[in-house]
Amino acid sequence: MRWAGLVLPAPPRQRLTLPAPPAPPARSAFPLAATLAPVVVSIVLWMLTQSIYSLLFAVLGPVVAVGGLIDGRVGRRRASRRDRARYVAALARTADAVAAAHAVERERLWGLVPVPSASPWADARGAAVPVMVGRGALPGRMDLGGDDPDEGPDDVVRAVARVREAAATLRDAPILVDAREGIGITGPPVLAAAVARALAVQLASRLSPADVAVSAPASETWAEHLPHTVGAGEAGRYSFREGDDDPLVVAWAEGEPELPLGCGVLIFTGARLRSAPGVRVTGVRPVEVPLDVRYDAVTSAEAVTAAEVMRARATARGLRPLADRLPLQVPLSELSAGAPEPERGALTAPIGRDAEGLVIVDLVADGPHAVIAGTTGSGKSELLVSWILGMAAGRSPDDVAFLLVDFKGGSAFAPLAVLPHVLATLSDLDTRLTHRAIDSLRAELLHRERVLASAGARSIEDLAPGTLPRLVIVVDEFAAVVSSSPELHEVFGDLAARGRSLGLHLILCTQRPAGVIRDAVLANVTLRMSLRVTDRADSVAMLGSDAAARLPAEPRGRGILLRDGVPGTLQIAIARPEDAHGIAGRTPPSRIRRPWCEPLPRTIALESLPPAEHGLAFGLLDLPAEQRQPVAAYDPSAHGHLLVVGGSGAGSSTVLAALVASAVATGAPVSVVPADPADAWAVVVAETQRPAGTGRLIVLDDLDALIARFDPDYRHEFLELLTGLARRSGTAGPSLAVSVHRLTGPMTGVAGLFGSRLLLRQASREEHVLAGGDPRAFDPDLPAGAGTWRGTAVQVALPSDAERRQALAAPGVEQAPPRPVPVRMSEHRVLAVVAARPRAHLEMFRATGARIIELGDSPSPQLDELRLATGPTPTVLLGDPEAWLAEWAILASARRDWPIVLLDVTAADHRALLRDRALPPPLGPASGECWLAADGRTVRAKLAPA
Repeated sequence: MRWAGLVLPAPPRQRLTLPAPPAPPARSAFPLAATLAPVVVSIVLWMLTQSIYSLLFAVLGPVVAVGGLIDGRVGRRRASRRDRARYVAALARTADAVAAAHAVERERLWGLVPVPSASPWADARGAAVPVMVGRGALPGRMDLGGDDPDEGPDDVVRAVARVREAAATLRDAPILVDAREGIGITGPPVLAAAVARALAVQLASRLSPADVAVSAPASETWAEHLPHTVGAGEAGRYSFREGDDDPLVVAWAEGEPELPLGCGVLIFTGARLRSAPGVRVTGVRPVEVPLDVRYDAVTSAEAVTAAEVMRARATARGLRPLADRLPLQVPLSELSAGAPEPERGALTAPIGRDAEGLVIVDLVADGPHAVIAGTTGSGKSELLVSWILGMAAGRSPDDVAFLLVDFKGGSAFAPLAVLPHVLATLSDLDTRLTHRAIDSLRAELLHRERVLASAGARSIEDLAPGTLPRLVIVVDEFAAVVSSSPELHEVFGDLAARGRSLGLHLILCTQRPAGVIRDAVLANVTLRMSLRVTDRADSVAMLGSDAAARLPAEPRGRGILLRDGVPGTLQIAIARPEDAHGIAGRTPPSRIRRPWCEPLPRTIALESLPPAEHGLAFGLLDLPAEQRQPVAAYDPSAHGHLLVVGGSGAGSSTVLAALVASAVATGAPVSVVPADPADAWAVVVAETQRPAGTGRLIVLDDLDALIARFDPDYRHEFLELLTGLARRSGTAGPSLAVSVHRLTGPMTGVAGLFGSRLLLRQASREEHVLAGGDPRAFDPDLPAGAGTWRGTAVQVALPSDAERRQALAAPGVEQAPPRPVPVRMSEHRVLAVVAARPRAHLEMFRATGARIIELGDSPSPQLDELRLATGPTPTVLLGDPEAWLAEWAILASARRDWPIVLLDVTAADHRALLRDRALPPPLGPASGECWLAADGRTVRAKLAPA
């Protein structure tokens, strides 16, 4: 027998094993040896003793053997009874397991039977539509292993047969078939109609009245009580149709030839269910059931009762029949004409029509927030435009204002640009402005809280009209907004939690709400609407059912509104361009307070900055979350040393110029470190020797470029000097303001000395991150002077040329380095000169009229002669480093008694000649610069005329 017509796949076959039947007891052989042994022994004893009594032992063998045989038979019978009892008990447990498995399977099958009061509404597409034909026996889904007993008592054999029969048959189970195959019933007209009626009741309880229309014969008046759309059908046939799909048919007739084609399941009342002969439609699965099936039949009165139960259930769930068809299009102008006048404190707006007429939504009473879902092309943008126009109609901008966010280029809200209620339309074309505006809404919350507190009001309803407008924030493509800046999740969660009493409302629109809109927002959203979605999970997330996933693609704008937990189907209104112009023309003019600051200007004049309370003003900060742009000021006592990091053209020199100008304006002393290595060295050395307590600002521009211009021997020493200067900071100590292009190489070690950092534009994201910037905040298009100061966006002010010249010429500004010490021949009796090329300087010294003694080319002078040299003519001892090292006695005397001039020699020569490990100061590019070693130290000097 085939069971291919059962609706759902059967569960896996279960396997049980019968207990092993007890083996028959083994029969013991006659103990011949044990019987003959006593006989032999007794004969031997008689022969030895000649006593007749010894022959009595011969009788013991047979007696013991017979007794053993009797005892073995009794034991075998007892063991056989025990084994059979255990076998019967195990067999009973197997029978119980079979009965339990059948009970579970029977319960599963009964759970598939449609029940008018509880079955879930479903559509007729895709999945099987099970209905119960009747009750009967089905093949069991169980395999019994093990062997049957070959022989034994009849009761045991019959028990094994009963277990096998029970496992092979599932009795009193519902016979389920798939209604999609078409069902035909033949037999006596009254009985066939009752069976067909039972199947129709099951189909009506399974298929949603919002999707499926029913046609029934005129004689079946019970169908008029169904919640479905019911139309007149052919005699002897029920038809259930969803859209343009093929209908599900349940037909009955007295004979098989009278049934319509397409009935893949044929029911012969009083006979059997079998395949329809001659019908082989694709997908049809023939069904056969046992002869003892008991068909399910329903009277007309029972069908009316079931239909009334279904109608009550559909009403409770907000499902309306297809007979209440919605219009294909709803112009907004028609709705506005019939909408009531707006009430004060409400945000009512007509958004569409349902089966009962006009649909009006009040964002205040039904909200305060709303979420809209819908796939691409379902009409979300049209709904938002119509909804906003409906709220704006009859209200001034003092009553309601709109902030529109569209991450599809901004075109969706283009028709609303003429409305005076619209603060701005933000789009993904300017994400910086969009994010600052949304972030500013935190400050708007604080502003509204302050207004309520000053008025002693608990909510916006308690304020006088026009004090605060309700602000509706409409976001199209919410998923794109928060994916670009995940931190905005927290902003929207805060707005949703505190918006009701403050008059802030959210309308969030997205294609897939599941996983996009977080629970912190959804917990405060009671107004939900879903247009058509493609994923059942999205519909369930929005509405708690899959109704939105079953909406048709046409007409566009069909949706389901969930309000107070009750769903309703509607057709949304579509606005025309003239609707927005008409509302704008009827709205009185008004100035709306924009809840965010404009972006910082690309150029700020330093003279336009207000004075800073503390520190040196150098720009404007951007605090959109606080709706203000205060002065950016550098306070050395609070911020420590300042490091400005910016690429070429980023404005780092402008920052230092602004600081110098601000310092001059406040009377603070300033030292400007020159760009020449020798001059920079001299200034830094002078600053390290300056006494503390001056509060001086030391400005050094392009430190990394300056370090690169130093000779390798001097780079590390200069950084050490700068480090020592930085560590002298205090309340009155020097403050460093240093700029670098990038933090690489030796600059990474210097950066730790600075307590604050101003980060300007960098050439690449990698350099931006190395400088300590947030990788998400990298923007290669920042204007000059724009950057981040202590975690806040800043635009540096630009001092004018006059301000720069005035600042550098101020008395408190030092920008010229200490001059080299002049070396004049007339001031020295004996002058030791070490030159890399002595003859190149010979004429210069002769021109001074000095006495020239060349070392190495003439006999060495006597030390006593040099020590006693007097008179107006000075003596110049001239030689290269090798010659001086050769005259070690004269060199030792020179180190002790005479000034030594070193011309065009290296630091290594200085170290070898003077035995001084300290580096001499670097020399500038000017002609005649040299080192002068006198009184135990070496200074930067320059040969001067006599």
